[in-house]
Amino acid sequence: MKTYPLVRHRPVARFYYQGNHTHPVRRTVLLIESRPKFIRGYELREGKVVRQFGEAPIKTYTRSKIAPSTPYQRRKKKDSRKLAGPLTLERTGVVELVLEGA
Repeated sequence: MKTYPLVRHRPVARFYYQGNHTHPVRRTVLLIESRPKFIRGYELREGKVVRQFGEAPIKTYTRSKIAPSTPYQRRKKKDSRKLAGPLTLERTGVVELVLEGA
């Protein structure tokens, strides 16, 4: 298995990804590439499935499909115009990943 170097500044990304699902799914990714249109990295968490680094596949996510709110925030707010706030994308360092887990 070939390993790729991680991005230097805040390589851990946590977010809810809409994709082709009925509701956004929680993801945790160790980033190897971060561009304005997409992010790419090792997928450590996909919903309830948590993987070790050696078992994690490399996946690419389009930034436009990152959910602007969590499923729980959608239930609280009835007005859909208020949901267009900031994305759920949150980037942290590797130390936080080790302390908090995926």
